[in-house]
Amino acid sequence: MNKGLKILVPVDFSDFSRKALPVAQELARIYKGRISPFHAYDLYSNMDGFHYDVDSFHADGDPATIEQAIKAKLRQFALESVDNGILDDSVAAQDRKPAQAIVEASGRFDMIVMSSHGRTGFMRMLMGSVAEKVLRFGHRPIVIVEDESGFTPFRKILVPTDFSSNSLAALPYAQDIAQASGAEVHLFHALCGDLHSPEQFEQQKQERLEKLHEIAERHLPDLAGNSKCFVAHGADSAHNAIREHIIGQHYNLVVMAAIGRTGLDHQPIGSTTATLIRAVHTTFMVIKP
Repeated sequence: MNKGLKILVPVDFSDFSRKALPVAQELARIYKGRISPFHAYDLYSNMDGFHYDVDSFHADGDPATIEQAIKAKLRQFALESVDNGILDDSVAAQDRKPAQAIVEASGRFDMIVMSSHGRTGFMRMLMGSVAEKVLRFGHRPIVIVEDESGFTPFRKILVPTDFSSNSLAALPYAQDIAQASGAEVHLFHALCGDLHSPEQFEQQKQERLEKLHEIAERHLPDLAGNSKCFVAHGADSAHNAIREHIIGQHYNLVVMAAIGRTGLDHQPIGSTTATLIRAVHTTFMVIKP
């Protein structure tokens, strides 16, 4: 990717959403980029506006005054987790649909970094619905930060691939981060379908491993000696094979495309991505080819 990355970080002022900021800072350091915290608010339904600490936050308040006050609050919130030197202007939008507001705002940015959890209205609840909508409708790479994941220091990065050109779009991002951090990049392929004998599995496994090594040589030329390849049998589904591999290896980051081909049945990998994000405590970077 080009340097000077512009990163949008949606927050709702909860401790959950705060977890995205250190991750965004690390990516800004790698790409020599800058971070803009973002918040979507609704004067008519966000009646718990007390958490903004903005006196004018009510339906009759001056819109310009409210927006500037929330931007100031965003900057204050972000500075508790990131360095001032990488912090860019805050962005606020009045919108009843947070996911739509994030997608629209992201058009001026190169990447979105957001927590998998947050707060909506009066209650704290899973932010998964917002994150998944952004994942589905957004056009920028999106990093989904899981609360319990250990993002840094980088040690291992996983890139699942089904050998489609879309899935290979994740490789340049993994290489950039690995070069900057010294992390290993692991390529993984799930061998799906009914395999009638152990011999058949071993034969196909070796064929797929050779293909993975060829991909590593071609697409990860700057990581010689710092990449590994894995093939596992996905008897029931690719996402279960990937999930078990992630749990066993303890990755800091999984980089994968939102659209691809899964195993032998050519199903969209988007459903695999969403399922994995819900299932494992790992930070995901999802690339939109």
